[in-house]
Amino acid sequence: MAKDNSTLDDRKGAGTRRGASRAIGRPTGKGRIGKELLIEKTAELLRTVPPEKLSLSVAARHAKVHLTLFKYYFQDRTRLLVDVARMLSKEIGDRVIEIEGANDAKSAPERLAIRVDAMVDFFLVNPFYHRLMVEIIDNETDPLATELINLWMGKTLEIYEGLIDAGVAEGTLRPIDPAFTFLAIMGLCEKILHAAKLAARTGESQASAAERYKAHVIDLILKGVGADGVASAGVTRKSAAS
Repeated sequence: MAKDNSTLDDRKGAGTRRGASRAIGRPTGKGRIGKELLIEKTAELLRTVPPEKLSLSVAARHAKVHLTLFKYYFQDRTRLLVDVARMLSKEIGDRVIEIEGANDAKSAPERLAIRVDAMVDFFLVNPFYHRLMVEIIDNETDPLATELINLWMGKTLEIYEGLIDAGVAEGTLRPIDPAFTFLAIMGLCEKILHAAKLAARTGESQASAAERYKAHVIDLILKGVGADGVASAGVTRKSAAS
């Protein structure tokens, strides 16, 4: 009997070890790990780690899961970055729509101001988004990366073309290049963290610096692209937080 009990205990121990092996990489308190959770965890990591330093193993360690789970869902680093970029692009797009609705934006300058407002807030949280899209994904040869960047640029240019055309029609904007306008706005908004660090030297809070920086970028852009007599008139806007 002692031998039989010992054998049974051994089997139980082996079963426990197999169960533990299956649970490798499962985050504490999570009953089920899906692809969306891994994308969210990687986006969270990219708030502090530049995309060129990201690997599947680094992402797995941050998410506290086994590397094989990332390989199962994404195959390689590029596929992971594409899915993260897709999620972040949708997030900023949804935020702009939300603020436009809250502000009941009508004129083209107002809509440009809203984009600056949303993008500054977005870059405060996701400082490497522009680098992810332009320097990483756009340089990949993976078909999914090419598809995403073409969709992203195509949709963005369509929005800016419509916005500028509307501004020209209403006499509030000059006929300017939509692609360069978008890139100029994005590049300026991306520098918010640098602006906040400079402001912090004088004791100013990040929130206060962000609001001042938004106003500065809006003034800078509209004085550059606004029609004569419109740029100096100013644009009334509500804060994203209001």
